[in-house]
Amino acid sequence: MKTPLVLLNLLHQPVRTVVAVVGVAFAVLLIFMQLGFYGSADTAATSLFDALDFDLVLISSNYLNSTRTRSFPLERLYQAQAHRDVATVAPLYIDWQTWRIRDESRQRRAILVLAFNQDEPVFQPEVFASEPGEQCLARLRSPDTILMDTETRDYFGPRGIGEETELNETRIRVVGRFTIGTGYGADGMVLTSERTYSRLTSPRALAQPALGLIRLKPEARDRAGNVKRELTQSLYSSHPRDEVVLLTREEIEARERNYWMYRTSVGIIFLMGVFIALIVGVIFVYQVIATDIADHFAEYATLRAIGYSPSYLSGVVLHQALLLAVLGYTLAFPVALSLYAVGRNEAQLQLSMTWPRAVVVFLLAVAMCSLSGLLALRKVKTADPADLF
Repeated sequence: MKTPLVLLNLLHQPVRTVVAVVGVAFAVLLIFMQLGFYGSADTAATSLFDALDFDLVLISSNYLNSTRTRSFPLERLYQAQAHRDVATVAPLYIDWQTWRIRDESRQRRAILVLAFNQDEPVFQPEVFASEPGEQCLARLRSPDTILMDTETRDYFGPRGIGEETELNETRIRVVGRFTIGTGYGADGMVLTSERTYSRLTSPRALAQPALGLIRLKPEARDRAGNVKRELTQSLYSSHPRDEVVLLTREEIEARERNYWMYRTSVGIIFLMGVFIALIVGVIFVYQVIATDIADHFAEYATLRAIGYSPSYLSGVVLHQALLLAVLGYTLAFPVALSLYAVGRNEAQLQLSMTWPRAVVVFLLAVAMCSLSGLLALRKVKTADPADLF
């Protein structure tokens, strides 16, 4: 039975081993957080559309993203309603308004306002999970009332049910709560009725919706793509100016992800963070292993002299690197879970640990430490028994 050199090397200098494990854990934790932020951005990109009940959506040809939608003539939506496979249509209005913070500063902040017709419900039931949706929507029938997103940032001040403040210089009252998620494009969000929205802006604003939500008849939902092509031809035949675009749910969600993850710096920054964390980890582990080899260079040469093969000594180095990866990952995983919870509770970020992410990070940790071990192998291969004399 051969001597367990890997374990003995790590136990020989426990302080160095602890520092090495902590260093690996730090690099792994960075990877966990950057991938968590990346996944959060990917989820937040489609949070609004995940909350809406529709099969096709009509948007302006100048549409940018869900917080910069632009608008189109309402008549275009009702033109789509004439199609034989369309069950219902519903306009959704999205606009930025000024929220007055009820504190000593009396500051004002921009908040995202969503308005809809209560007779044409457009939201999924889980949006009103905190309380029955019918009760919330019924309260919106009173003028100058709003519902507040539970993930609105704290710096908007008091915003509980019954609170009153000003929205676009109009006195409003919070009458309920909902949960969609503000994502990375907004810090706060409210829902209101068309009646209140027209008072906040102007009655003419109701003729220019941001989104046109189209629900198909049950028998037509499996061929939403064909219905989309037929509707597009109909819309463009009467208005060749190409002022609207018709998309399926999959297409609008892919468009949102593409915008937030690739056209802005959000996704790129987080992916760069993963790459930097890997580089830091490789350099750190390489320094630890290379220093250990330098300190035990004579011992490695002695092992060569008594018959241990170069491949065995290389295996010792790689096994040591692998063990550091496992120990570092084991230390980083619970810390990452705690930081994810803090991000969800304090910053309203949609951070969640998934099994694919946990496995990917483990494989990255192993690859990171293995690469460090491979880079350090050249020092072991230079160990010559003749150097002992």
